[in-house]
Amino acid sequence: MPDRSAAQAPVPDGSDASAAGLVSGRTAWSEERMAGLAEEAARRIRAISEPVATVRADGGAARVDLDVVVAHGVELTAVAGAVRRRVAARIEACTGLTVEAVTVTVVDLRLPAEGATPTDGDHPEGGRRDRCPGPGADTREAT
Repeated sequence: MPDRSAAQAPVPDGSDASAAGLVSGRTAWSEERMAGLAEEAARRIRAISEPVATVRADGGAARVDLDVVVAHGVELTAVAGAVRRRVAARIEACTGLTVEAVTVTVVDLRLPAEGATPTDGDHPEGGRRDRCPGPGADTREAT
């Protein structure tokens, strides 16, 4: 089980934890890295594309704001609920922080391609098991 203490442990390079990012156990997680983690978790829901996250962390808690594009024809409340659950679980599992809130804002709808069927927003892509990347790993996709 992850250490959820808010204690400020030294970061590997010896710098102050507040300057280098948040510390979970002995691993630093900056708000930017957590935003990338949130975006990657949201992308695993088939109905979601182009997620853009902002994470604010204070002590042992984090709040996530997430703007997403959703596939036309899915139930928005179900998709938003799935995104909230997945993003919160992913950040909590990888960082040890408590996620107080995930705010999902639908900024656009993605129209289906001709002959395509609507996707189900409650089922993740591919069924792969989520793994936590190291805090130095870039979880954002190149554009």
